[in-house]
Amino acid sequence: MDAPTQGQGIGQGIYFDGVTGVRRSVTLTLEEKTIAIESPDGVPLAHWDYSAVRHWPSRRGRLRLGLANSPSTARLEVLDPACAHVIASRLGFGTAQEELNDRRRRHRVVQWTIAAVVALVVIGVAGLPVFARLLLPLIPLSAEVWMGLRAHLEEKRRFNEKNERFECGDAGEAERAGKAVFLQMFRRLEQAAALPIPLHPYVIGTDEINANAFPGGYVHVNMGLINAATSPDELAGVIAHEIGHVAGRDDVRSALHAAGVSFLFGMALGDLLGSPGVTVAALKLLDNEHTRAQEAAADAFGVELMRKLGADPHAVATPFETWEKQPPERQRDMLLLRDHPTDAARIEAIRSTPAVANPKSLLSPQEWQTLMQVCSGR
Repeated sequence: MDAPTQGQGIGQGIYFDGVTGVRRSVTLTLEEKTIAIESPDGVPLAHWDYSAVRHWPSRRGRLRLGLANSPSTARLEVLDPACAHVIASRLGFGTAQEELNDRRRRHRVVQWTIAAVVALVVIGVAGLPVFARLLLPLIPLSAEVWMGLRAHLEEKRRFNEKNERFECGDAGEAERAGKAVFLQMFRRLEQAAALPIPLHPYVIGTDEINANAFPGGYVHVNMGLINAATSPDELAGVIAHEIGHVAGRDDVRSALHAAGVSFLFGMALGDLLGSPGVTVAALKLLDNEHTRAQEAAADAFGVELMRKLGADPHAVATPFETWEKQPPERQRDMLLLRDHPTDAARIEAIRSTPAVANPKSLLSPQEWQTLMQVCSGR
């Protein structure tokens, strides 16, 4: 087809008026200042001023046009190559300058997106922890206890599904004696902590080396942790640390923080970048710093708790120092190191606290041996 001249019907197109959603076959005519859009039987449908026409992305080989700075969503697709060439040449589409402008626009989008992510990270790091701290007193302790009970029962359900024993201390005389000694040590720590809610300690029948504190004072101490401890003070130090998490209401604080991060990133970036992945990545990034602060606070609480009882406050650091020296294959089984990330600075902070003169162990050697039987009926 020869290149059309001004005023000549130059070819066919597909027109969407942006109102009805109807796809219309149309004839296009170049006029002096406008593109005339008509139905096949010559009925005028629209006149688009060249100065208002915008090039819209489309599949290769198809020219798609729209109106710039207009609320209208009308679209025009030019089907004839000759027609598309004339319009593109007149309006500068496909030129090196337009390609440069497109690249600049894409770069600006990327730059603004990066700036938005950075701003949200700053807000998450600086603002959301403050928000969680301010909101925390408004969460009633009864709600916290309910949350902890749900978490405790969920852990129990998980063990039951795998036909694994959940709680130790009731299968035979030796276990009951071991549980009595465990509770004796635990209650001494609890009494010194003087928390506003009672604690609910459990010895969990798993070999995983770990301990966890849940909202509302539920504390799970794995048998694997008891077996790995070389002294009552090591075990007491870990329990004192976990009580510190309860005292700081860290799980509730983390829940508020996580909810805020998820809402912030989900609303701001969910549709733009594909949603859950961005939120999860951001939450992981922000939660790392938040967890380190919680761990340091729980360390300090545990140190002071041991000091109140006249025990060795440095015992809070001993398990981490001992277990970090284990070979990597052994460390993989030590969930305590993964759930409670540590580093040299954290251990040094514990070790730098004043020692207690003539520290007293919380259990006698005989009591310690009795406690070690708390899961002997497995």
